[in-house]
Amino acid sequence: MQDFTSEAAEGFRKRLIATAKGRHGAKDMSREEASEALSFLFSAEAHPAQVGAFLTAMRFKGTKVEEMKGFLDAMENTATLISPQVDNLVNCNGPYDGRKKALNLSVPAAIVAAAAGVSVVLHSNTGLPPKDGVTNARLLEAMGMAAAREPEQVEGDIERKGFGHLHASRYLHGVERLKPYRQLLFYRTFLHACEVMLNPAGARRSLIGAAHESFLERFATAAGERGQERVMVVQGLDGGDELPLAPTPVVEYRDGVIEKYTLSPTDFGMQEKPHHPCETPDETVRMVKAALEGTDETHLDAVAFNAGVRIHLGGGAGSIEAGISLAREALSSGAAADKLVALKG
Repeated sequence: MQDFTSEAAEGFRKRLIATAKGRHGAKDMSREEASEALSFLFSAEAHPAQVGAFLTAMRFKGTKVEEMKGFLDAMENTATLISPQVDNLVNCNGPYDGRKKALNLSVPAAIVAAAAGVSVVLHSNTGLPPKDGVTNARLLEAMGMAAAREPEQVEGDIERKGFGHLHASRYLHGVERLKPYRQLLFYRTFLHACEVMLNPAGARRSLIGAAHESFLERFATAAGERGQERVMVVQGLDGGDELPLAPTPVVEYRDGVIEKYTLSPTDFGMQEKPHHPCETPDETVRMVKAALEGTDETHLDAVAFNAGVRIHLGGGAGSIEAGISLAREALSSGAAADKLVALKG
């Protein structure tokens, strides 16, 4: 039996009891209490049974905004963070367990934004349930890029090329210690939600994806109140940061104010279209290259729409409409295709 002799261990024991009383009996945590609880699970003192019990208890209780902020504090306190010296960096992120339903066009949208002069940082993982799908990392690797570079290398990538990707195995040390337990649980936990709200490069602006509309305001508030000036949370494809060519709910945090609205491609002269199903990383790369190189226009509107949102969010254009125009220019001029080549170098 575990010896609860340390103050941290005894504190966690009490916290677990209070949290595991079900949806109606469980006590919510303050930001500090949530940070302390997750920090304990990251420590060598935590028993695997405690990890599983806490993740399961939180799944039934539900995570409140202050708890999200505390969990994010603990995650970033045990991470290797970077501070690229670029203006108006955009932090873009979808689910760390990837996609199973929708083709991943988030990565090419980010590349187009970078080609238009807006720096973008992505972060993801591989091998996480429940999807264990096509993540940004898997797609970048299929493109011939190293997706698991050291944080200081990624910092340099962003400064030199306007684009970088952080892999959880290289920067998210505390959370990665829990990965074996997460792979045994097979369901989504609060860690899945918090991963999409991470801001490992200290960006002032973020584009975040959420699977359900009920999460949008919580995500925007939690991420924004931790110091960002502007956070857009979209009910994206497969819970990702990619907007479909269809009306999409958005919640935006901007300078302390929450705004709710809907973005539709028809607002910008585009037609609504069903999204292409998810493909293998290799097949996705074939489609992405065709779009960036201008040899196939099938996904051109989807890439331009999403790149335009990123360009506007990063301050590269005064409106999404203007951002879309810049995205189309980057695609038609060959700048996007050139950026893809440069990122492989």
